[in-house]
Amino acid sequence: MSGGEGSAELGSGETDPSNESLEGEAMEQQDGEQGEMNGESFDELKMPGSGDPSSDSIESVNAEEIARLRTEAKENYDRYIRSVAELENYKKRAIKERSDLIKYAGENLARDIVDVLDDIERAVGAESKGTLEDFLKGVSMIRDRFVSILDSHSIKAETGLGKSFDPVHQQALASVPTADHEPGLVIQEFKKAYYFKDKLLRHGQVVVSAAVPDQGEKD
Repeated sequence: MSGGEGSAELGSGETDPSNESLEGEAMEQQDGEQGEMNGESFDELKMPGSGDPSSDSIESVNAEEIARLRTEAKENYDRYIRSVAELENYKKRAIKERSDLIKYAGENLARDIVDVLDDIERAVGAESKGTLEDFLKGVSMIRDRFVSILDSHSIKAETGLGKSFDPVHQQALASVPTADHEPGLVIQEFKKAYYFKDKLLRHGQVVVSAAVPDQGEKD
């Protein structure tokens, strides 16, 4: 090999100076780009309130939302308190109304009976001024009015005369053997049975027929 060719060739351990220069420039450019990227990342990680106008806007919106929610919560609480108070007042009114209803349940009936009592007093006062027939007629009218009042309050009488004896609604005061009626019939009634709606108020008091004893058995 010639001397010129030998100077152009590089040993295995040597580096080309031009390559080193190119590699250095490339590394500097890469470091610069990395620095810019790091700078942008740092800017993105800035805390709110560090002077960024957008962070101030967010804080303002959050404060307004918190204030609105607090106002709404207070209004809901006030409505709840009023509802509880209204419910308690309703319970008290309902208890009082029920108590009064039970206490004065017979008020209307009592008022009507007082009117009948006025009629009786007038009839008693007029007894000496008229005949006995007129007096009895007046008493009969009072009786009819009184029965009408009881009927308007769902109080009704039921006679058992001539019907089979009913031990649930009647009391047998006596048992009379008779051939005129079959055994077990009501042949006399001292008191009628009275009902309030479908409830028995008073048992009827009756006399019941019985079979006539056979004379042969008696002997």
